Amino acid sequence: MVPDRKNREWILLADKAHAKIFTRNFADDVLQPHIVLTHPAAQQRQSEQGTGRPGRGQGSANTMRYAYEDHADFAEQESVEFLNKVAAKLNSAVKNDEMDKIILVALPKTLAVLNSELSEAAKARITAEYAKNLIGVAEHTLADRLVALKD
Repeated sequence: MVPDRKNREWILLADKAHAKIFTRNFADDVLQPHIVLTHPAAQQRQSEQGTGRPGRGQGSANTMRYAYEDHADFAEQESVEFLNKVAAKLNSAVKNDEMDKIILVALPKTLAVLNSELSEAAKARITAEYAKNLIGVAEHTLADRLVALKD
């Protein structure tokens, strides 16, 4: 059965290190796993990414020592890089006319990163955004959870 050209929907579930894309064709309304992406580096702690404790300093006015604050959060940088790749995959799918509608389900910070990288054409296909983390929800209950979000 060929999918109806205007009823192809992608549902993206994402967090900082995982993304799952499900497809749904409204002819049968069944969610099908389509793409699963993971990025282990975004889950690592900063100390696991080659950096140790922050450097130490001592003020010239007194003998107190202090730790330098590191302004680079490597896990956050890895997460943004990963989410940019997820957005690029959506942009490519829109450009290749692989879907008609997109539903985004992710926490607000993740949604913000994705939205900042999505093309205008991809944004035009977004039919719903839900600020929830459903990445760990079992596939057989996902359809019910999505219906509950709409209500």
